[in-house]
Amino acid sequence: QPYSYTPPADNGDTWTISHAASSGFNVTTLEDMINDIRDGQYPNVDAVVIAKDGALVLDETIRTRTDFQDDKVGNTDPGIHRIFSISKSVTSLAVGIAIDEGYIANVDVPYLDLFSYPGYANWDPRKDDITLEHVLTMTAGFAWNEWDPPYSDPNNQLERFVATTTDHAKGYLDLPMAADPGTKFAYNTAGSTSLVQAIENSVPMAAIDFGINELLLPMGITDVEVLATPTGLPAGGYGFYFRTRDLAKFGQLHLSGGTWNGTRIVSEQWLIDSATPDVTVGWSEPSIWDWNLEGYGYQWWTGSYDFGGQNHASVAGWGFGGQWLIAIPDFGLVIAVNSDGYDGNNPATNAAHALVMNYILPALSL
Repeated sequence: QPYSYTPPADNGDTWTISHAASSGFNVTTLEDMINDIRDGQYPNVDAVVIAKDGALVLDETIRTRTDFQDDKVGNTDPGIHRIFSISKSVTSLAVGIAIDEGYIANVDVPYLDLFSYPGYANWDPRKDDITLEHVLTMTAGFAWNEWDPPYSDPNNQLERFVATTTDHAKGYLDLPMAADPGTKFAYNTAGSTSLVQAIENSVPMAAIDFGINELLLPMGITDVEVLATPTGLPAGGYGFYFRTRDLAKFGQLHLSGGTWNGTRIVSEQWLIDSATPDVTVGWSEPSIWDWNLEGYGYQWWTGSYDFGGQNHASVAGWGFGGQWLIAIPDFGLVIAVNSDGYDGNNPATNAAHALVMNYILPALSL
């Protein structure tokens, strides 16, 4: 049975709903996209959500059953999906709120001042120079490489860390130094989880309650699952699960300057800083994706799409297995895509960008 477009259901989750045609889309092109996904052209894609100009225009869950990632938190709803490292982007929003509300002074605060551990292994005076901003931008200077070998290898540094470390924040701060803070980018998931501990140490409640009360509930997000570390700390670097339409709300925050339906969630300046690349991060193979990866801000990636003879800037959250949350200001677009490419293959990682370039942007320009 071919897919026939219908507008998303209005389920009371505070999204404004719009028909795709009313928002400027060629509906046939969107139908082609979902049919091609169903027919196996993008075999790992589990869900696609599109918002345009602040309104939800498409919300389609393709998968019909949960998988082993869901088993880790007992999730039985195919509409809720693990977002892996987009968790970092959500954690960054919570850090921004903690700063906005005065619980943390600013991003220049010495990072160790946010913790009360009596001491640290592999002591190096440069640890005193690490700021909150260095951790947000993955430039703290610790000796760390979680991209080689890949996550599927038990010798991967992150896999070893998770398997052997009880207190993830302490384990992160105990790492040896390899560079002066602020001089070298090294993607570090443990550092992102340590940010949750920094929040918990600074706010008058558990970090999970702070995130729920100050970020999720004001945006109508009530369905969330969370993987915890052995100390009970939410794994803010890799462990959150959301409905895909809820995930898209965090992208909409970027387009609306930090407000949700008129309610201030986080300062506009925080989102500007989050989407301002502190470091340049480009692939040596430009053709690996249909997206130009360019930089990294406060736990958000920056990049662009070449479409219609122009270059269109974007900000994105990117999670293992093909999880993507993309905001493209030029078009007022937010796209959230969940996938199950857990073998790390490039087609799954590129799928969201291929959908943007092959269907979503063409649907707007036809």
